[in-house]
Formats: sequence, C-alpha cells, structure tokens
Amino acid sequence: MTRIRNDLLLKCLGHISRRGDETLSQFLKRITHVYFQDKNISVIENLHDCANLSVLYLYDNKIEEITNLTFAVNLTHLYLQNNVISKLDGLYRCCNLNKLYLGFNKIIVIENLEKCTELKELHVENQKLPTGEKMLFDPRTLMCLSQSLLVLNISGNGVDSVNELACLKSLTQLITKDNKLTSMKELSRVFGSLSSLWKLEIEGNPVCSKPKFRDRVIIMAGNLAMMDGKEITDTSRKFLQNWRNMRDMRKRASEQDVLPPITNGPEDVVQQNNTNNRSSEKSREPPGQPTNGRNGTHNGTHNGTHNGTHNGTHNGIPGSNGEVFTPQNSLLWATENNQNNGVYKIR
Repeated sequence: MTRIRNDLLLKCLGHISRRGDETLSQFLKRITHVYFQDKNISVIENLHDCANLSVLYLYDNKIEEITNLTFAVNLTHLYLQNNVISKLDGLYRCCNLNKLYLGFNKIIVIENLEKCTELKELHVENQKLPTGEKMLFDPRTLMCLSQSLLVLNISGNGVDSVNELACLKSLTQLITKDNKLTSMKELSRVFGSLSSLWKLEIEGNPVCSKPKFRDRVIIMAGNLAMMDGKEITDTSRKFLQNWRNMRDMRKRASEQDVLPPITNGPEDVVQQNNTNNRSSEKSREPPGQPTNGRNGTHNGTHNGTHNGTHNGTHNGIPGSNGEVFTPQNSLLWATENNQNNGVYKIR
C-alpha cells in the first residue's frame, strides 16, 4: 500500500509550483487542491500542514476509514468514492464541507454529519452492502442537513422507504434509482414536503410499475421539471392538474348522488314532513276543479254554505262520469294519474 509522504504530496498538486524563496511549510499552506486518486492509498495521513486545503481527491484507493482530517476546516470538496469505507465518521471538523462523494463504499448508515451544516451535496450511491442489508438514515444527521442539503444520491442501496427524507426542506435533486420503493402514498407524503424539488431520478423501483406512475408523480411534486432524464413542460403539468381536478369533481358528484341528503337538525326534518303532508293533501284534490272553489267561489263551502258538510251529509264528490270521488278511491286515482303521465283519470 502507498503511504502519503511529502514526496508523493509534491507530485500530486496539479500545476502549482513552489517559489524559490519559499519554505516547504509555507508552500504547503498555499495548497488548495490535492490529487491523490488511484494511488493505492490505504490511510489518510500527513496532510496537517495543508491548512488551506479546499479540494481533496482520494477516489479509487484502498481507504478503510476517514481519519486525520481534523485540520481540514477549509475543506469544501471531498472525493472518496470507490474505497472500502464501512463507517461514515471523522468529518466533525469539516464544518465548511459543501460536496461529499462516498459512492461505491461499504457504508450502511448515513450518520455523524451533524457538524457539516454547510453540506449541499451528498453522494452515497451503490454501497457494497451485505446481502439483505439496506441503507439507513440517522434522523439527527438528516435534521442537521435539513436547511443546507440540495442534492442527495442514494441509488442502488436497497432503500425501501424515504419517509425520513421529508425533513430535507431545501432538497432540489433526489436520485434514488434501483431501490425498493413500493408505496405511492409515501411518495405523495414526501414529495408534498419537498417543495423545492425540481429533479427526480427514481427508475428501477417497484413503484414505477404502478398505473400512470409518471403522471401521478408530476402532480405530487408541483415544481418538478425533470424526471428520469425527461423534461416536464408547464403545458403537460397543467393538463395533468386539470385532469385531476375533473376526476375529483366527478368523484364528489358521484358520492353526492349516492349519499342521502344532509340535514342541519330536527327543524329540517319537521319542515320536510310538512312539505310531504301538503303534497299528500294536494294529491287528494279531484282534477278539473278551480283552485279557488268548486262550481263557484269556494271558501270552505261546496254548492252553498258548508260547515263541515257537503249539501248535507255525503261521502264523496261526483266525477265527470257520474262516479263518486271519495277518500277511499283517492289512492287509486293518484296511482293511475302517475301511470298516465299526468293525464287525470277518475275511476
């Protein structure tokens, strides 16, 4: 394995060169970028003199743990992908870190980033996890990143739930391809919280096989502009929103047709009963009679003065065919009236 020594360090500084009158210590303090990628390095060491180091490339090595970075308060970019790191730790002094690349390691839990409150991008895709394991998230770490994190890549890690990510209010890009997400309700809940999300990569999850999956996600995430590499236009979004509104209106109308009328209280019931009684009384009125009287002015009389009698005592009212209309046959008349579509017929 390769050890980090000054001779290696001086070869991995890019285009910067040492001035003639400059000591090694002074020169190392001016260094901002170090390129240690693919050098067969197993341990991070001997960089403490690089006080102004801001970008460190250590990908494609044999590093097992993140160590010896307590000096790196000015570090903004750290590239550690494709190593053999199993625990996310050792970054508590990297308070100005903006971008952290840790893909293709062996990290199970996303944790110990509470001090990295300036972190904007976190890439932890495709960890080499044991069979049956999945990536987990420490809620304390997520809460500390909730205001700063903009980009999160968790693809290919067996993730079956993204509920914990709802606290990442500033997230603009979520990359969660080739995981095990299955719940549309969960996605709706999370995307509803991520109001700044404009880019989503989610293909390769079981949930993607749901009917109209893409359309439903576009409606859930109101500001989404790119999904699985395809642009989402304002026209298509408005069309889908109108379609959803029409569907909801039809659903509400269908429910109103099925459900009984809603009353506000006993008064509505009494009022409805009185209306029904008046309708029943009107149905007993014989057809062909004036509304204000029968054979002349009717003010409580029939063919003369009526004080509870009809020209004396009788049990009905003569019909046009000579038959008598009585309360007993009024129901038959009302029934036939309905069957004849409003053509009155006394039997």
